[in-house]
Amino acid sequence: MGENHRSLNRIKVSEFMIRDPYFTVPDEKISATERLMLRKNVGGLPVVMNNKNKKIIGIITQRDIRLARFATNLDSPNTQVKDLMTPEPITLKQEDTFGDALEKMITKRIERLPVINPNNELIGLITKQSILERLFKFLKDTNT
Repeated sequence: MGENHRSLNRIKVSEFMIRDPYFTVPDEKISATERLMLRKNVGGLPVVMNNKNKKIIGIITQRDIRLARFATNLDSPNTQVKDLMTPEPITLKQEDTFGDALEKMITKRIERLPVINPNNELIGLITKQSILERLFKFLKDTNT
């Protein structure tokens, strides 16, 4: 496993990130964001400044929405993404490695990591699923 571990750590985030991921903006209504998540079958979305400026400012998950709904009266039509998002999310750079992504997900107990460029703009997303798919491909390739 030692040699395999080193090989796995050479895999860059840019090789297995989800490119052009779905996202939302801070002023979007929670109801619209929740519909987008359900329609696209995703558990969370990066939050960017606006549709033109993709600077990452937060992340919102279905869990955030469920917890808010349970703890408060979220039925307000005025509730916006910025009211519930987690600001300043943990991120990755495209040159980070598979190991970096895995370590952050495990130690921080998170399921998705936005990938940013040097300008802090969203360029991709790493999810639990993308980690598992890349690990499966790696194991399959090393056994053939």
